[in-house]
Amino acid sequence: MAVPYNYLNQDIVATTLIQSYDNDSFYNPTINNHTGFAADGTHYTNGVQDAGPIYASWFTEYGTPGDLYRDDQGPFPAYGLILLSPVSMVILDQSTPVPQANELKLWMQFLLADNYMLGNNFDGSLQGFTPSGLSYADGIISVTYKPDDGNMDSTSPPVSSNTHMVVSLDFSADQAYLDVGV
Repeated sequence: MAVPYNYLNQDIVATTLIQSYDNDSFYNPTINNHTGFAADGTHYTNGVQDAGPIYASWFTEYGTPGDLYRDDQGPFPAYGLILLSPVSMVILDQSTPVPQANELKLWMQFLLADNYMLGNNFDGSLQGFTPSGLSYADGIISVTYKPDDGNMDSTSPPVSSNTHMVVSLDFSADQAYLDVGV
């Protein structure tokens, strides 16, 4: 069995909490006429669960006990802690109380690397980005990146930019998307 990774003992760039509310359609799809995937992993149309049911990819790709990237539970945590570091973003499940924070159960981990869902510094590009912020609302986690000119080859001319980037992991739509702002 793999040694558990200590998510709390690393450089944390940003944190945010996950908490279900009555007016959150991701957690209460029926009463809020939700259209999309809900925290239970199934798809709803106007608050009615689709026949089948139809499951989100994140619901069905769960791991095995001791997996370093995904736990063995499909549903999105009703209470959780999201930690963003320079190398990964982890979602820890707080649904079951634990005596110490380092005992929180991993729900899912995303590594930050070029050509992954969450980029890191786009090595070789004229403009790099590093993670700087994090937010969560209604089934969507957004990671904000700030410019980082330090990823360039030392022979390249200096480039400076104020462009910021946001990568959103939309669990309700079962997709991720990138926004860049100047």
